[in-house]
Amino acid sequence: HVEGKLVDSTVKLTEKMKLDCVYPKKATIIQTSWMKSNLTRKENIAALHPDYGIHINDNYKGRINFRNDSSEDSSLYFTKSTLEDVGLYFCSIQTFPDGTWEKVIKVVRPDAFEIPEKQKNHVFAKPGGNVTFTCPYIGGPVQQVMWQRIKVDQMDFIVLCNSLGQKSFGSDFEERTLVDCSSKTSSMMVLQNVTASDFAMFRCVVTGRKKTFAKSFTV
Repeated sequence: HVEGKLVDSTVKLTEKMKLDCVYPKKATIIQTSWMKSNLTRKENIAALHPDYGIHINDNYKGRINFRNDSSEDSSLYFTKSTLEDVGLYFCSIQTFPDGTWEKVIKVVRPDAFEIPEKQKNHVFAKPGGNVTFTCPYIGGPVQQVMWQRIKVDQMDFIVLCNSLGQKSFGSDFEERTLVDCSSKTSSMMVLQNVTASDFAMFRCVVTGRKKTFAKSFTV
């Protein structure tokens, strides 16, 4: 947890890594800022402005860049990362009229990043379509259910249902995810407007009082 907010994505440290940050709606982007949390303070990494261009902090010059394919896309590319780049990153996008949108990304050492084994649960989807996942609860009352999207070097948080039926969404998924948190027997999630990046593994992690159960799906 980060100041009460869940981490949106966990990324494995690689020499050339990409930290995704794309505003999920249509709005006027005023400015994007990237920061890194260093124990007691946040360090500025870069700022992107549609008129003033890109400012990169001295510590990061020559090591990062932005491809800037669209004004909504503020993804950060590392060209030469080191172990010192492990940590928490914040991508904050100021928009009009929606206000500020933030994504939290945690970069972890390669040995701390584990991908669960694939299970033979195939789900079929078409780009632009919807895909539905159902995760049955096995044994006893459930305290929480978390849905994730998993790739080779990145794990994205989609949504969390708690025992009161309340839901918390990951920044990238709130606009296109439907989930029913009220059922006592299973969790159903619908992912809308499937994109190329959704052809990946998805996982539900069900936490009960006595045990944790996980089921994975391949799209």
